[in-house]
Amino acid sequence: MTEQELMDLDFEKVWVMDEESDNGYDYYYFRKQLLNDIWLIGDVDLKGHLNITLGENTSGPKVKNINVIKELINVFSKIKNEGREAGVSKENG
Repeated sequence: MTEQELMDLDFEKVWVMDEESDNGYDYYYFRKQLLNDIWLIGDVDLKGHLNITLGENTSGPKVKNINVIKELINVFSKIKNEGREAGVSKENG
């Protein structure tokens, strides 16, 4: 999986400057919000591999296949849309 594939899926590239992290270097990661508190987080490891984690906790499940990432995005989009539709139904009585 490439950085461009993540950008094509509307992942946000987030830069963290050394002054912010105080770890001796600048770095970046990718993120995409699926629901209010559910995120896909991507970073590049020391070997240059892009790793995607479900959730902000680095111990969350790792996803390495771009097609699985697309499926996750699709499923969470459906969940989000169902929630919106339910809210509209309640408003309309």
